[in-house]
Amino acid sequence: MSRYLRKRIGQAVEKLGRKIQQVGHAFQKPYSRFDPFLDPVALRINSARLEHLSSLEIDMFGKSILEVGAGIGLLTGFLEERGCTVLSTDGRQENVDEMLRLFPRRRAAQLDLNTLNGIDEIGMFDITFCYGTLYHLRRPREALAALARVSSTILLSTCVTPGSHIDVHLVRESAASNQAIGEIGCRPTRPWIMKTLAECWGHAYVTRFQPCHEDFETNWTAPYKHGNHRAVFVGSKLPLSNPLLSEELPDVQERVSESACSSALETDKPANLKHR
Repeated sequence: MSRYLRKRIGQAVEKLGRKIQQVGHAFQKPYSRFDPFLDPVALRINSARLEHLSSLEIDMFGKSILEVGAGIGLLTGFLEERGCTVLSTDGRQENVDEMLRLFPRRRAAQLDLNTLNGIDEIGMFDITFCYGTLYHLRRPREALAALARVSSTILLSTCVTPGSHIDVHLVRESAASNQAIGEIGCRPTRPWIMKTLAECWGHAYVTRFQPCHEDFETNWTAPYKHGNHRAVFVGSKLPLSNPLLSEELPDVQERVSESACSSALETDKPANLKHR
């Protein structure tokens, strides 16, 4: 084959490659700033959280709920199914707007837990629902103290730093729509959370069992070295008698039973989109 012919074939192949790439881009879904909420990894964590919460036998039916860090509202349906009256809030107005676009019948408002502007005017609630939010805050102690002023109980799922010391561990985060406003978050230790919940609500508990997800550590004496470490806590102004909760931090936690992890919550699409 002559050099000229090889050159012409190479040019033709290169041109065809560009055409295929253009066609691919034409059919590619445009990126949305809300995509991080819909990522399969995030949806799987949400599913594990809700399956675990439903197993805790906490009386939530008909309660008034302040949901903080609600994002675009993918967890709120769990609360609505239990007859709760919910005010869903998020620190980003664009997330609130998208939530109301998806779920126009919901009550939603902007509430930035870093500034806490307006929190004392939103009323009193039975429960603060704080799932996946605390670790995106740069001032978590102030946020928890403010939430304790407006609620009797807090349900808290958060990333933590393993260790027996008391520290809040501020960290850098990205500018994504599901990360910290101002790009400063925290990864407090479990003892810091228990101490702070007890100071703010009076009583602090950790769940005896962890959700069925690898991020939720089971051996705190030899924690997994990579990725996030998560745990679930409850703060209450009244003492709770619940065998599934502990006032002492365990070194080892089991996961909830496999049967409890096999509910029909979907993980491959936005949860509870039927509640519009």
